[in-house]
Amino acid sequence: MLPANPRPEIRTAENQVKLSNLGIPGLEFVTGGGLPQDSVYILTGQPGTYYATFAQQAIFSHLLKKGKAVYYTSETSSTEIEQDTDLYGWNLERFVDDGSLQFVRLFSPALQGLVSLMPRPPNEQALNLSAAGLGNLTRDFLTHLKDERWSILNISYLMNQYSPQEINDLMLFWVNAIHKYGGVHFVLMLQGAHDEKQVTFLKNLVDGVLSFKHVDGFQQTEGEVEIQKMRRILPKAKTFRHVVQNDGLVVETTARIG
Repeated sequence: MLPANPRPEIRTAENQVKLSNLGIPGLEFVTGGGLPQDSVYILTGQPGTYYATFAQQAIFSHLLKKGKAVYYTSETSSTEIEQDTDLYGWNLERFVDDGSLQFVRLFSPALQGLVSLMPRPPNEQALNLSAAGLGNLTRDFLTHLKDERWSILNISYLMNQYSPQEINDLMLFWVNAIHKYGGVHFVLMLQGAHDEKQVTFLKNLVDGVLSFKHVDGFQQTEGEVEIQKMRRILPKAKTFRHVVQNDGLVVETTARIG
């Protein structure tokens, strides 16, 4: 009998694939051990489908284990994100205070002229982007990546501000850098807001794609997740459901979540 292993791994001829449940109960069961680390995941869905919450819960769990993270956002301030996650009792502000979590607000040239009119949370760093490209973002991300930080990147606003080639180059850099330096990283993409040919190309670049949608539940807020792509593992289920509870998302398994 094989000895119990608290950190699931899949052994291959060349390496070991480290898996994580990302702090989401039930995820290990439906995926056959969890999701691979050292990977980039696109999470996509309509507003209100909790695709961002999935990434935020994973980052929160990582911070609880003394990890570090960086959260890149444009249209949503760090204050709004903290207020949303406070609904689950996560209190991200404590991790900002000790430096383990950093919020970086991305300002395109179109937004830079409005910065003085916008509220500026003291716990939020500003990164001005150039009209010529996204080099400032790639350099900033590489610095955080070398600091062993996991990340969330809300890419939808950038996709509406920069050319498809610039976004494709950004994602190609993101994936290759992460494969070199490691961690778990999430790219949030609003479903239906972008050209489908570009979306398909970006999905082809990353390690995994999870698509979220709302479903009617019995006295609970429920959602369904489709695993559209997953490298390095064969999930037990192509789709799975989750419920939203007071402390976050819980994946439904064979037993009904109460």
